[in-house]
Amino acid sequence: MSGKILILHASLNVLGGGELLVLRLSQALIEQGFDVEIWTQTPVEDEKIKDLYGNVIPTRLSVRKNRLAQLIEKMSRGRFERLRRLLFYLKEIDEAMSEADLVIDTQSNVPSGADVSYIHYPAVLPPRDKAGLQWDAYNGLVNLVAKRLSKHTGRVIANSTWTACMVYKAYNVVPDIIYPPVDVEYFREVSGNAEREKLVVTVSRIVYEKNLDKILVEVAKQLPDYEFVIAGTTTEGSASVFEKLKALRDELKLTNVEFKPDIPRYELRELLGRAMFYLHPPFPEHFGISVVEAMSAGAIPIVYKDGGAWYDVVSKVSSMLGYSSISEVPSIIKSIEDDKELYSKLKEKGIENSIIFSYDNFRKSIVDKVNYILRVKKLAQEL
Repeated sequence: MSGKILILHASLNVLGGGELLVLRLSQALIEQGFDVEIWTQTPVEDEKIKDLYGNVIPTRLSVRKNRLAQLIEKMSRGRFERLRRLLFYLKEIDEAMSEADLVIDTQSNVPSGADVSYIHYPAVLPPRDKAGLQWDAYNGLVNLVAKRLSKHTGRVIANSTWTACMVYKAYNVVPDIIYPPVDVEYFREVSGNAEREKLVVTVSRIVYEKNLDKILVEVAKQLPDYEFVIAGTTTEGSASVFEKLKALRDELKLTNVEFKPDIPRYELRELLGRAMFYLHPPFPEHFGISVVEAMSAGAIPIVYKDGGAWYDVVSKVSSMLGYSSISEVPSIIKSIEDDKELYSKLKEKGIENSIIFSYDNFRKSIVDKVNYILRVKKLAQEL
């Protein structure tokens, strides 16, 4: 089947797992012969994409300015991102539906009027660590715009079982689940390295809500014989986070902690290929592409016991690889380090399980879903 498909992704200025999904989604559909275009309100740097994600099929990109969203961004100094995204969809979705055979919304996080809404986490559920009158007012405004956007719901897809539960709680919709694509073949190339170092790698967006400071205090300080590398992508607000993390490292005299922001993926693969462990910060990750990348590279993952990274990914390897309090992590690492047979077993199980999240599996699932929706839409026009 062929046709024109529009992918609506409001913001490409911060490159994370959601942006990788958009690019791989576009690639999968182009490979099947579809005419694909991405609509966004922010430009994107091709070289940065190549460094972080490797080679992806170039996609036609249409940058569509939203004056109200731009004004809010300027007045709020880059905040109110959920609201700015929703305003983009409110303005563009009707035109997109009239121009394309199929429209896929990948960032409103609302069961929107698109044919497919791929939800990473419901927009109407506020962050757990935010409270107060200002946040209540902001969340009320987000809910108001979200209701206007979700009057005509199409097909809803979630990125994990955990996210599906959140979507059901927020919208009373039970979504399908299609896991984001992970380039497991690329990272598996280093999985055979048997000479692992006492190295713990963390990959995360460098933002306050990821609680990266707790890794320094509760883990790195307790394991001076291990080296720790915190890598990940930066945003406009990352500079202040970095300064505080560096100050904390100096205050605690942690000579075993290194920061590597925005490293290219070949360097990340090399790091994971040397590391014994991958530690995800104490945050309920909605899916966790970096967790799967680490597993496929042969690093043993340890994650917070909540979110899709736990329920859909790491718990399937072993129940001992999750923590409720990050203070538990040093003892988890020591117990695995001291048992060579257990270490080898966990490493191999992680590598084996990572293939579930491959690009090929993603492509098959998403193409089957798209073809099904197109058949239904075509029949509806004929009846």
